[in-house]
Amino acid sequence: MQKLATATAVAALSLALVGCASTGVVPADRGTYMISKQSAAGVFGTPDGVRADIYVEANEYCARTGNAVETVSIEAKPAIPFVRTGSALLYFKCVPK
Repeated sequence: MQKLATATAVAALSLALVGCASTGVVPADRGTYMISKQSAAGVFGTPDGVRADIYVEANEYCARTGNAVETVSIEAKPAIPFVRTGSALLYFKCVPK
């Protein structure tokens, strides 16, 4: 019983530590970029904060060249406890302001 509790605690901690990973801005195709990020709350988090985080990152990226973000598509997946973390994926372009 003690081993099961320890294994469960280690697994939960590992998921929580990995949960805030971001791809950063990645060129996708013909002036389109993508960013993907998982919730820092792991399997108990919602994608709402992650969605905001990736828009901040996209806006900072486009602002460096004096441009603004144009959303091509965004996908948000809620967490399912013990199955997957909450996450969001943004495809965007940098367009003139």
